Amino acid sequence: MRRLSATMPPPMPRAPHPDPDALSPATRAVLASLPGNNVFQTLAHADAAFPPLMALTASLWNDAALGQRQRELAILRTARLLDSDYEWMHHVEVARMVGITETEIEALAAGDVTGFPAADRLLLEAVPAILARRRCEDEALREAYSARELVELHLVVGLYAAIAGVVADFDVESDGRSGAFELDHDERGPRLGR
Repeated sequence: MRRLSATMPPPMPRAPHPDPDALSPATRAVLASLPGNNVFQTLAHADAAFPPLMALTASLWNDAALGQRQRELAILRTARLLDSDYEWMHHVEVARMVGITETEIEALAAGDVTGFPAADRLLLEAVPAILARRRCEDEALREAYSARELVELHLVVGLYAAIAGVVADFDVESDGRSGAFELDHDERGPRLGR
């Protein structure tokens, strides 16, 4: 992944946090239910779209058939392929919380998916195809995952690619600590929203 030089200061954010008084009550309520990450503040500029966007994101975290491990593998792979250090930092902590090992995280950071179990490898190999062509032709993937899981995979990759684009375009400032530590948890793992 591209790392900023230690001698160069990070770029200044291209959009200040929105004025809370200018946001709708719905957006303010959703922001209050989330970790205080800079990305959420930036996304809140989309005011009317922000609550439904976060509802979609929460549904992919909390109610999806695609497992949390598979979701985080897809997010980390997306972050790596799109050079999103911001998403990587936040989601590597979530990945640990859902049982992704340090060895697997190091392999993902290096772009090596060969050592993963077969079903995980199929998913990880699908991510660049989804990003590049919006489709994956691998029949083995369709045998390993249900139609619902594959639609959810597309939504996860597309959503986190869009968020990576916002982070890059607005030079969203890195958070000092992953918001993963502020999340509620249940038997499946971390949950987004309250």
